[in-house]
Amino acid sequence: MAFELPSEPNCNVEDFCLPGLELQHEMLFSLKNWSDVGDITDRLSAVGADVHALSLNRSADLFVLRCRVKAISAARARAFVRDVAGVVQGAASVEHLMLAKAGEHVGA
Repeated sequence: MAFELPSEPNCNVEDFCLPGLELQHEMLFSLKNWSDVGDITDRLSAVGADVHALSLNRSADLFVLRCRVKAISAARARAFVRDVAGVVQGAASVEHLMLAKAGEHVGA
């Protein structure tokens, strides 16, 4: 009998789900206009993403938006970055993070 790791419910095979860990995505966007932040956050909500953190910083003549999101798959996060190409001026990227679920590492 082969050993199998227990899987998380509603887990996409591509997301490398492991018990006690949560997949989050760090998304970076270069924006010409800071008011495009509202459009991007609305679009994130529309695809079911839970925005966990958000920051906006000035960089030369652009604004850099950093979003940390949860509740979407790695494939959906990559597709989202491609889909907002019309809003983004320059680079956009996504980095996938596997983090301990909140509360499970407290007191360890």
